[in-house]
Amino acid sequence: MTVQHPPMAHRPAWAKRLNAVAAATLLALTAGAQATEGGATTAAAGAEGFLAGALPPAGLYGLVYVNHYSANRFNGGGGASLIPGFKVRANVVVPRLVYMTDQQVLGGQLGFYGVLPLVSVKVDAAGASGSHTGLGDIEVAPLIAWHHSPQLHTAAALAVVLPTGDYDKNRMVNTGNHITTLRPVFVASWLDGSLDASTKVTYSINRKNSATDYQSGQYLHADYNLGLRVAPAWQLGLQGYLIHQTTDDKAGGASVGADGFRTRAFALGPALRWQTAPTSPSLEARVLKETGARYHSEGTSLWLKAVFPL
Repeated sequence: MTVQHPPMAHRPAWAKRLNAVAAATLLALTAGAQATEGGATTAAAGAEGFLAGALPPAGLYGLVYVNHYSANRFNGGGGASLIPGFKVRANVVVPRLVYMTDQQVLGGQLGFYGVLPLVSVKVDAAGASGSHTGLGDIEVAPLIAWHHSPQLHTAAALAVVLPTGDYDKNRMVNTGNHITTLRPVFVASWLDGSLDASTKVTYSINRKNSATDYQSGQYLHADYNLGLRVAPAWQLGLQGYLIHQTTDDKAGGASVGADGFRTRAFALGPALRWQTAPTSPSLEARVLKETGARYHSEGTSLWLKAVFPL
């Protein structure tokens, strides 16, 4: 289905951002429709939880993330519903490869990863409707992992998100952002007996979208987990994420609106992990409910994650 829009100059601010609203569900990954152009980020909010900072020994590993996201409102800067008739439903499958080497760099273990989302999204807004299924934007990065002690594990990466996803500036729903993003990443885990306290923190710096002359703002994203082992193979956790945009969106070089269309959101929910031995495959599930959304959809995200050695 093709949805026709009035000329860009005559469309309200929220409508100008719908073109990329689907990309906010991507895992390179994602979990909701945030601000920046189209309400879109690619920071994989909510994808990580248990053992986020504990990278594995040398070898090749496969990871598969599955995400279902749904929301029935998109909030404005004051927290009220901004877009009439808004609804988004997204399903994302994200294969990820992680390769850890034996090489030591800066006292840590060198590794690499790559992510390529496959996305299906449907959006309704103000009487218009659009849907699209296709590839998202690929993310690649080198990383260094440190194992400071049996309890403390950290890692750092410098990721690049490339504009490889499906994109058409005249289409209501896209699965790519048509921008390049530079993203420093830091992860950490404190593992003490049955306790698992883990976090993943990223900061995204976006280049301008050359098709629309729109500069999405920079934003901080953090996943967090507080988990407890309740049986040899089972962990329970309280998990969530925070997204906070730190610089204004700009259109034609000027800040958008009085507040720069800066997004923020908070999510919280339960999580479960299963693994029978340290070297065996693992499975995770989490349900995260968003609150306090500003220039962001407010919905619920269901994540499944599998990790296995190759």
